[in-house]
Amino acid sequence: MTVSAYIFFTVELGKTTSVVNELRKIPEITRVAVVTGEYDIIARIKTKNLEEKYRISTERIHMIDGIIDTQTAVIEKEETSG
Repeated sequence: MTVSAYIFFTVELGKTTSVVNELRKIPEITRVAVVTGEYDIIARIKTKNLEEKYRISTERIHMIDGIIDTQTAVIEKEETSG
C-alpha cells in the first residue's frame, strides 16, 4: 500500500528557492509548487507506507534550512477529472 500526501510549508523570507532545490533532491517528493496565500510551498510526497513518510519527514525534510513549519495532509481518497 502506498501513501500519498500534500505537505504545506512555511518558509523564511528569502529561502524559498533554496528550500525548493532541496525538496527536489528527495525522490519521494513528486511535485513542488511555490504558491500564494497562507503557505509558501506545497509538495506532494508518495511513500511505501506511513513509517517511510515519517522517516523522510523527520530525517530529510525537517532538516532543510529555511523551513519554519510544515502541515501534512495524507490523501485518503483521490478522484481524477475527465
